[in-house]
Amino acid sequence: MSIASSGDVIAALLLVAMLAMSWYLRRRLRLDFGHGRSGAYLAVTVRQIAGFALPALLALALAGEWRALWVLPASFQRLAREVGVAGWIVASDGWMLLVGAAGGSTIGGAIAFIRWRRKGLRGPMFGELGWLLPRDRADLGWGVVLSIVAGVAEELYFRLTLPLLVALASGSALAGFVVSSLMFAAAHRYQGIAGVVATGLTGLVFVAFYFASGALWLAIAAHIIVDLNSLVIRPAVTGAWRPRRI
Repeated sequence: MSIASSGDVIAALLLVAMLAMSWYLRRRLRLDFGHGRSGAYLAVTVRQIAGFALPALLALALAGEWRALWVLPASFQRLAREVGVAGWIVASDGWMLLVGAAGGSTIGGAIAFIRWRRKGLRGPMFGELGWLLPRDRADLGWGVVLSIVAGVAEELYFRLTLPLLVALASGSALAGFVVSSLMFAAAHRYQGIAGVVATGLTGLVFVAFYFASGALWLAIAAHIIVDLNSLVIRPAVTGAWRPRRI
């Protein structure tokens, strides 16, 4: 019996993946600021890798599902056809979609800048980012790092590995994406109810990108752009682009 066909192994991998996420959330909520803001950003970045990216890659390897990194799994393909989004976007044309998303972020940043200069307002934010919101130039650098790491790690975990393991264990890709989408929203509960709702809806958009193109990289790139907008562009144009105060 191959490892990929062993129900016990799949269940064990799913349990380990869930425990890794639980570890990340507990550590995230107990963040230690003893080493300053840079240390706190570094801690979250490392925990993103240890809590999401590494468990996801390890589970894919042990389940014999490495090809899922570049080929949409068969169960996902069937679900994409059932919901009617399969093939909407050709993976090679995804760059145009990303250019549009980046353009939208730029426009949003410009509007935030105008509001800030005229009325001192940062503009609407869907969810409370709390300490994660950059305050100065050094924080913006960490915002770039965290945006990239979170985009890769969270998409590997929530858009590929977690739903795939649930699908392999239950026989239902739909169940996999229901579970992963709910967990993705819950993982951002530190942003408050508005952030949970907004994150949950954004996660569904990432699923649509993934299904419509069959390319995980497109969902990853879209996630990075969204995070860059929240953690770099908007803070930068509303006052964070200044040296750290001593």
